[in-house]
Amino acid sequence: MNRPPRRRRRTIATLATLAVFTLQLAAGLAAAKTAGRPIDKALLFSSDGMRPDLMQKYANAGEMPTYKNLMKVGATGNNGMVQVFPPNTGVGWYSMATGAYPSEHGSTNTTFHRTGDAFTNSTSFTATGLLQADTIASAAERAGKKVAQIEWAGGRAANIAGPTVDVANVFSTRGVLVSPVNPAEQAGAAAFGVSYQVASFAPAAGWSNVPTGDPAAPPMQTTLTIATTTAAQNPMRIYDVYVYDSIVDGTPAYDHVILVRSAAGKNGNQASVNLAVGDFKEVKLTGADGLIGARAGQTAGFYTKLITLAPDLTSFKLYFTSIDRVIATCSTAACNALPPGGAGEDRLEKYIADNLPTHVAADFAPLEARVIDEDTYVQQGRNLEKAYGNAVLQYILGTLQPDTDLAMVGYAVTDAFSHQFMALYTPTDMDGAPNPYFDDVEGNGIKDNRATIREGYVRSAYHEADAKLALARQLMGGNPTTFAASDHGFAPQWYAVNARKVLYDASVNGNSLHASGSNTTANCRGTATDLTKACWAGGTIQIYANPTLPGGTSYEDVRNAVIAAFQNLTDPANPGKQVVLKILEKEELRNVDGSDSLHPSRSGDVVVVLRPPYQSDAGTPGQRIAFSQFFGQHGYLPDLVDLAHNVNMHATFVAGGPLIKHKENVKGVRAIDLAPTI
Repeated sequence: MNRPPRRRRRTIATLATLAVFTLQLAAGLAAAKTAGRPIDKALLFSSDGMRPDLMQKYANAGEMPTYKNLMKVGATGNNGMVQVFPPNTGVGWYSMATGAYPSEHGSTNTTFHRTGDAFTNSTSFTATGLLQADTIASAAERAGKKVAQIEWAGGRAANIAGPTVDVANVFSTRGVLVSPVNPAEQAGAAAFGVSYQVASFAPAAGWSNVPTGDPAAPPMQTTLTIATTTAAQNPMRIYDVYVYDSIVDGTPAYDHVILVRSAAGKNGNQASVNLAVGDFKEVKLTGADGLIGARAGQTAGFYTKLITLAPDLTSFKLYFTSIDRVIATCSTAACNALPPGGAGEDRLEKYIADNLPTHVAADFAPLEARVIDEDTYVQQGRNLEKAYGNAVLQYILGTLQPDTDLAMVGYAVTDAFSHQFMALYTPTDMDGAPNPYFDDVEGNGIKDNRATIREGYVRSAYHEADAKLALARQLMGGNPTTFAASDHGFAPQWYAVNARKVLYDASVNGNSLHASGSNTTANCRGTATDLTKACWAGGTIQIYANPTLPGGTSYEDVRNAVIAAFQNLTDPANPGKQVVLKILEKEELRNVDGSDSLHPSRSGDVVVVLRPPYQSDAGTPGQRIAFSQFFGQHGYLPDLVDLAHNVNMHATFVAGGPLIKHKENVKGVRAIDLAPTI
């Protein structure tokens, strides 16, 4: 077993690098005080899933001028920095924020099990009270600094007084209203939990204050239902849908759709939205039309797009996103001066929900279900998100707290687009074997002729990350001390390993290792009598042994059987292909590519690391290995790098600003270095 790679055991070279940063910062601060000017502000920026090699490629191509300038005048990691293990969202963001390994901060993956919990329970990295290490945000506030966290994943765990905006609550389904029915889309929607409604059109009747349109195309009507997922706080919502031809020229050509909530009695003066083909608009739900129950009157919202409307109404598709409400907290004097809301309603959250665009983000499920097109996915995840995200950033750093000393700002689109598109423009796997999904989303041998477009989606996400960084720097005074990083890298993938099925098929003393896993893929779930259960994210699977085992079956029996099951895992469709890259016993987690990931009560008894193009999410019930329905992943070994085959788990690291000296290819930077250096 290797010795634990704690910070005190860092290499001399890395310590020297950090010493240089520290001396530069100290000298800069002393000079600032002597000159009588305020100490420089600090910005910690993370673009989720940003790879350092792609960042440099796009920066050199002129797509990322902010990063390019930072690299020109600041310090850049040699292929970025090495993240902790596993390099997943639920681990990397906390290590950057705390300067601690998973062994210390306690989040061992995006989803995991905690010893002492019921064996049927699972834990998300976002769970309240989960974080066990101090954050730079909390430390800065205790030192009297003003701190803001904007879309910093896991930021709520810091429990700071300053403004914190961290994703959203979701209150409804999302989906499509279509005509005619498409059985393949309908099946995809069912598989991914997406609403799929078939429109039944009839002549419009009972409407008032709506355009009559061209008599050559009499108005038609149908209804849309947005089902709730939180009945105590959000009602089921029904909208009357009015379809008409807005151009009176004697030629029938339906081109517009109006949505009116059913309670408005088809009164167009109370229309929620009027859409032409291609329009993607916000619907705010306020006042009596807002949330209910304990959230009565709180504002939420959704977006809807008219994707298809044939002139003769033979083809129709209306898409709607989930009903969201931003999650925000703040208890500063500035926030307490904002208008009050209802009982328990945070004033900052209320202000954002009431006055800024509704929270929105890329949503993989409708795309993977094949009920929306790629351009719609990108429009939602990039364009609408930009309008929302920039409005929040500008309000908090520009208006609410313009004197912020430390801003921690995140951007998620780089991750979302890499997940959906990376393998679609990658010709081969790591062995040089042809990728069956290269420019072929269905894998049917028919090229889509969209490889360049899909690479362009990812490139555009990197460009927008650069724009977000530029805006944050501008709002922080123009040239704050800046650390631009990411929580992990990325690799193309296209196969999903169903860990529950693998365990179900294995046994010890005649008993299945996971008797409940024959036909399910629910993550980190099981029964009280299962011998084991699996919790996974990306390329890493943690397997936990049940602390209560039947007589005659020991812990080592179970663990050895788990190891054997994954050692023997093969892909019958691809004979000879390596599926598993590494299997670790719990005690070996002390040093995984330099990361101390052994937590006393949250690490798996066996940890399996897969090899691209295999990963653990989106498995198919009843099948060990199947097509994953998406095309990029992280969570493999932190130092897995194969640039020739588009694989790089390293995270981005660039530092710049008045207190950072220029240095290229800084070696040995790790995610745990960021918080202590700041």
